[in-house]
Amino acid sequence: MMTVVQGVSARIKGSVMRRCLVVLCLLAFATPTLAQDFDMPTLRGSSPFVPAAPQYTRWAGFYGGGQFGYSSAEMNFAGATKNLVGYLLRQSSLEREQHPSEWVTLGKVNPSGMSGGAFIGYNVQFSDVLFGFDIHYNYSNIASSAPVTPIRRSVSAGGNTYDVTVEGAASMNITDYGSARLRAGWILDNFLVYGAVGLAVGRASISRSAHVFGQENPNVPCGPPAVNNCVAFDLSTSEVKEGAFLYGWSVAGGLDVMVMPNVFLRGEFEYINFAKAQGILAQIGTARIGAGYKF
Repeated sequence: MMTVVQGVSARIKGSVMRRCLVVLCLLAFATPTLAQDFDMPTLRGSSPFVPAAPQYTRWAGFYGGGQFGYSSAEMNFAGATKNLVGYLLRQSSLEREQHPSEWVTLGKVNPSGMSGGAFIGYNVQFSDVLFGFDIHYNYSNIASSAPVTPIRRSVSAGGNTYDVTVEGAASMNITDYGSARLRAGWILDNFLVYGAVGLAVGRASISRSAHVFGQENPNVPCGPPAVNNCVAFDLSTSEVKEGAFLYGWSVAGGLDVMVMPNVFLRGEFEYINFAKAQGILAQIGTARIGAGYKF
């Protein structure tokens, strides 16, 4: 009986041992496969893919250059004689009641001309966005005289009747101008599209004159000087200013193109509106081209 039990026990142990060997062999073959299935790229010594940062043309820094352009202006002389006529008639009831100084005898004109000058500036760049400032100066010769339309009227003032004529003359020559501007732009490869706003200053030669003449009580016969029934008057004044300053604002838009390392071409349009100077309003629109160097 003991012999039988020992035999059965041996067979069981042998069977268990064979099964354990089979399981160990299977695990030995499966382990490399499983390791390959769960292995990460970093475990094989490779790095994750990181896209390269975009590259933009460098516009940052100082720059300068030259430019020339063609300007078209509007000069409105309507108010050029106002304070001159007001001064001539300052003590009269005619001015107090009828205001001949407000009569418009001069009109508008649209002169044009060439201009040339230089510019400097500085840019700060953030990827494809740019901010900066620039200053430009231009020599010009934009000049014209006002068209004249004398005004004659019969009016009553201070119990008298007046037959009065007001006429005048004026001219302006804008000799040079420039502006200091803030710029903002967008970079597209070698192109820089920008806009700018700023303050403008100019100089001009201005001349103007006023002439007021007529008769008080023209329909009453003139008696002896002591009677003074009718009075003829003829008043005039003039003024010339060389290098008169003009102040205003400007707005512009343009395109810079980098054609060589640090060398660029420019095309822009700028509009300048000057405040009234000696009663004259002036506006200038300029299309210009230029070339510059970026340091």
